[in-house]
Amino acid sequence: MHLRLSRITAVLAVFVLFVAVVLMSASPSWAADDTGGSGTGGSVTWMVRPSDGVGEDGRSWIELDLDPGESVQEHLLVRNLSREAQTFRLTAADGYFTDNGRFNMLTSDRESADAGMWITIPDQVMVASGADVVVPFTVTVPENATPGDHAAGVAAAIRSGSSDQVGVESRVGFRVMTRVTGDLAPAAAATVDGSYEGTWNPFETGRLSIGYTVSNTGNTRLSIAPRLTATTLFGLVSFEVSGDDVAEIAPGESRTSTIAIPSVWPLFAYTAMVTATPTMIGADAQPVPVAAATATTTIGAIPWPQLVVIALAALIVWWLWRDRRHRDAKIAALVEQARQKIREESADRQHAEVPARRFEVGGAAVAFLLAAMLAFGSVAQPAQAVASAEPPTESGTVVIHVEITGRSPVPDGLPGTGALPATGGMDPAPLAWGGSVALALGAVLLVGARRIRNARAH
Repeated sequence: MHLRLSRITAVLAVFVLFVAVVLMSASPSWAADDTGGSGTGGSVTWMVRPSDGVGEDGRSWIELDLDPGESVQEHLLVRNLSREAQTFRLTAADGYFTDNGRFNMLTSDRESADAGMWITIPDQVMVASGADVVVPFTVTVPENATPGDHAAGVAAAIRSGSSDQVGVESRVGFRVMTRVTGDLAPAAAATVDGSYEGTWNPFETGRLSIGYTVSNTGNTRLSIAPRLTATTLFGLVSFEVSGDDVAEIAPGESRTSTIAIPSVWPLFAYTAMVTATPTMIGADAQPVPVAAATATTTIGAIPWPQLVVIALAALIVWWLWRDRRHRDAKIAALVEQARQKIREESADRQHAEVPARRFEVGGAAVAFLLAAMLAFGSVAQPAQAVASAEPPTESGTVVIHVEITGRSPVPDGLPGTGALPATGGMDPAPLAWGGSVALALGAVLLVGARRIRNARAH
């Protein structure tokens, strides 16, 4: 039992020793949130913080409001977290904000031209292992300094390398922001451009890319909230998106970004506008509104695939319309030809019907005349002729007088006195038979004429 407890105790001791070694060899390096420094120079680990002259004072960086010509003393604390004492090189330089919004300061190979030259700080400091050293430095504003915000930074650095020309400098520090009193003029400006990226599929949308730049044209630090709109068809179609907020931007700096708007139809042209709404950042952390900056541009979005489809559709419609007109004209010509043929055939029938009609009329007239003769013969009174002769004249001429008068019927066997043998009454039976034959002939002629006319009409 005692042996087992001894083994457990030994294992726990080894584990605790191992954890202690790991923590000592991998101690983190602290840097101001906006420096981006790694804080490592070989195996050396350290941190730098603002100080009140005694120790850390809780500030992340230093904010100063100074008049031109005014001077103030500040302090930084350097803590060596390494196992050995280290000598750190202290530097001051102009500061700036990176595109991702982090603060940085110029490297030692670049010369400062603004607030970095206002800071007076010792060249180096030696810090024992695990110890803190507070280093004073002075900020002096020149008499001719312009009003507004001026950025600088201080850092403790270690250079690793075999020579001054070749090596890596590692820095840990924080920013020193100095606002020179006077006429503060916060202002911002904006520019915008863009392009449309479509596809060759007329039934798919494209993408509208809008690039913009916001700039701090005033003399104070700003935070800027950009907003973009794209409109077309007199505002009937519009898109509105928010750009990336700029948390902090120093005077004279700019930020560039691009926003892509998907699912956009090409509607010939879009009006893109960026509205940059700035807010002044004060030393007392109280935001002050500033007039917004705007910029507009026109982005072409020609619907080439859709225009090709429309052109093809218009061409098809025109071809169908032309074919329809050609077909209608052809049908009209055929109808006119048929009408002309009908008119010609009608004229031919009219010319052909004349003889038939004449034949028909003639037959009818013959039948009528024969019928009339039959009727007249059946009702007329028989005629008689009476002749008398005078004695010859002296010249030997004989004069005969003939008088034809109707006579009344005379019974058979009683011839009239003086009747001529050759001029007796007419027998009605032959006339009746003749009239019947004439009527039949007229009917045949009429029927034949009608059949001839109908045959020619068809």
